[in-house]
Amino acid sequence: MKFIVYIIISIYLACSAIYANDTIEITSETSVLPITWTDLLPADAFDFVPESGVTDEMWRDPDFLTAVEEAGLATVTELNGVNIRLTGFMVPLDVDFGEAETVTEFVLVPSAGMCMHVPPPPPNQMLMVRFNKPVRIRHMYQPIGINGVINIEEPNDEAFGSIYNVTGELVEDVTYKDLDLGR
Repeated sequence: MKFIVYIIISIYLACSAIYANDTIEITSETSVLPITWTDLLPADAFDFVPESGVTDEMWRDPDFLTAVEEAGLATVTELNGVNIRLTGFMVPLDVDFGEAETVTEFVLVPSAGMCMHVPPPPPNQMLMVRFNKPVRIRHMYQPIGINGVINIEEPNDEAFGSIYNVTGELVEDVTYKDLDLGR
């Protein structure tokens, strides 16, 4: 009986430790890891920003601007080669305007209209997604979810400087309540 109680307590403590951890746990058994946009940012990427917030003077400081640019290029190397799931919005590239209106490459961004109507997000807040077979284009305001293997590469000028690249396996429409933006 003591042995069974010991096992139950051990399992409880192990599970508590896992769920108390705020970092992404990546294992080889993970088939698809659901992530949020904040998971694409290293925990220390914005440590240079004071707790009191950013002031107008800071935006005129070349050193601060350099730090902001470097933070936008910081990646989470543990995600390299991992099969992920992320929700966001499609910015189509190289559109086939045939009857089906398809695309094999697009940029996934966290908010509708980014890169088209507002400046693009930082490179580490975009995913260049490539599919082997064409997928139907989604409307700018239609949220989608993608599954695929993520790779970290040099900034891609054709994809607004994106450094996260995904070999897409699945794209599907989701609702706004299904969006997980990590906020």
